Amino acid sequence: MTATTLQFLVLTTFIVATFFSVEGKIPESCKKYECPTYNVTEMGKDYEIRSYNSPVWISTSPVQDNSLVAATRKGFSRLFSYVNGYNNEKEVIKMTAPVISEVSNGNSTVVSLYVPLANQKNPPSADGLKVQRWKASYVAVRQFGGFVTDSNFMGEVDALKGSLAGTKWASKTHNGFIVAQYNAPFELFNRVNEIWFLY
Repeated sequence: MTATTLQFLVLTTFIVATFFSVEGKIPESCKKYECPTYNVTEMGKDYEIRSYNSPVWISTSPVQDNSLVAATRKGFSRLFSYVNGYNNEKEVIKMTAPVISEVSNGNSTVVSLYVPLANQKNPPSADGLKVQRWKASYVAVRQFGGFVTDSNFMGEVDALKGSLAGTKWASKTHNGFIVAQYNAPFELFNRVNEIWFLY
């Protein structure tokens, strides 16, 4: 291997790490859009534990699809219409982040969007959507970059399980998992996604 080739490989590794290493990063989207607030209560290797204080979400009915990407696309299309006034009150509300996809039973996905604080007391209603009010919750989180694909998200789920092994969180019960996506589809760089285990 020549010195030039070695330098190229080192530079390429650095660039890839810059684009895809997002551990502990507050997504840029949260500077443009309102995101749910939380406190980090514990930091570990490749994970953090957050406490969320009763966030409110607008959620689809379960979308039945073997593809997480397709299910999320279908669900988000309905939620995007909702925030743009296609609700029973014909009220336009602000876009927020992240879009979360809660996976259970293999091919059933509920897609949700955070409700802005200004609308949380009385969110507009809409056919086929329901309001979810979480109780105060702990969430184990693993961040990863790039695009969420049907071939990569389960590896991230398994990696979070591995990071939590041997901790007190490994023995606590959580139902399924959540994939949180903070970026619009057309944003190519600095993408931030997260796997959540909700306790």
